[in-house]
Amino acid sequence: MKTKEEIIDRYHELYEKMVASKDPKNMKIFGETEKYMFKAVAAAHPDLAENWLSHLEAVCWDNYLSEHEAMNISKRIVNQDGMKGFHWSYDTFEKTVESLGGVCEDKPHYNSYALWVTANMIYSDHAKSIAEDMGYKSPAEVPAEKMALSCYRKAVENLKDVDSGFHVRRYFKHKMYDDSAM
Repeated sequence: MKTKEEIIDRYHELYEKMVASKDPKNMKIFGETEKYMFKAVAAAHPDLAENWLSHLEAVCWDNYLSEHEAMNISKRIVNQDGMKGFHWSYDTFEKTVESLGGVCEDKPHYNSYALWVTANMIYSDHAKSIAEDMGYKSPAEVPAEKMALSCYRKAVENLKDVDSGFHVRRYFKHKMYDDSAM
């Protein structure tokens, strides 16, 4: 019997062969095998199938994160003030954006978790300079709605950037996954 690593390596070899092939037959074989195995995984482990599916959802968006990926990122964020985790919870951010007339999801540009993560990243990295640009000495002095609106607008600009300079999955690729799942 082969080891887990040998099996994974062989899968990668076959995947690369399919990707490099100009023969549509190879893509069809790979696709049919994936569909068959997905059904088997869904029957035996619905939680794993849901995780798999959430990774595939990214093909529908320019910037997409699943809830699980976003939560993993939030665990690894350290703000300028040393606080760990996101400044805004998902529910708080979503309600604030909607109350300010913003859009939490704009297909195909971004889904709500990509927006939430990006806005919190902007707060984490730039809260001090945003506050100073608004005439305040510290982020704590900025009215909550003004800070949320500023970070929201900057997040949307990043996520809808016409020259595609920012991709949330690429930016956070080492923070999206549980270490135990790798």
